[in-house]
Amino acid sequence: MASELRFPHVNNLVLSGRLTRDVELRYTSTGTPVAKLPIAFDRNYMKNGEWQTETSFIDVIVWNKRGEQCAESLHKGNAIIVEGYIKTRSYTDSNGQNRKITEIVANKISFLERTNITETIPKADKNQELDEPSEQITDDDVPF
Repeated sequence: MASELRFPHVNNLVLSGRLTRDVELRYTSTGTPVAKLPIAFDRNYMKNGEWQTETSFIDVIVWNKRGEQCAESLHKGNAIIVEGYIKTRSYTDSNGQNRKITEIVANKISFLERTNITETIPKADKNQELDEPSEQITDDDVPF
């Protein structure tokens, strides 16, 4: 019966937070821009009749032109809303240790504070660049 069980594969999230550092912009070996936005976000919950706040941290990855726009316009402390999906990748660090990273790949970034460019970097349509590069990029190509 378990083999008959079907469920949708959903990996979408919306998250608001603040940048903990300035945006880090790098380029893959083929020249594709990729930006890393480290953010902090809070979760409020009730414990023993009092409100508690738990802060978590995660990196957001933004590809192509939108990544370059984020690097130009966003700075430490800026508030954003991220729409995207969770991705886990593995790599070997400089000491030869296997590491695993969980991050958010952004489909859309909304700026919550005034900036010099448009308030939202929209999700790509058919005529714009893809969320991730069209060429085959392995985890080893991501420069973070």
